Amino acid sequence: MALRSRRAQTAGVTDTTTRPARTTAEWQHRGPLRVAVELLLGLSFVAAVAFGGYAASTGHLAVLAQLAAMVFLVTLTCVLVSWFRTAEPGTGDRG
Repeated sequence: MALRSRRAQTAGVTDTTTRPARTTAEWQHRGPLRVAVELLLGLSFVAAVAFGGYAASTGHLAVLAQLAAMVFLVTLTCVLVSWFRTAEPGTGDRG
């Protein structure tokens, strides 16, 4: 009886000793430059929104808001080009 209940408990269990529990994440294969550019994308977006909100409410720092928005747009363009370049069939990850 105890043996039967033990088999019922482990019937759907997969042996994971010979293979990883989950596949390797894609971000682990990216180069440090690509990671830095993607982080700059997020930071420049936050800066553009923050400086833009402050400039709209006080009238100061409008130049910083415009600069942050330009950095965001240039970084966004670079990241999108990188993403679509790696999405092309047969090219693989270029870094």
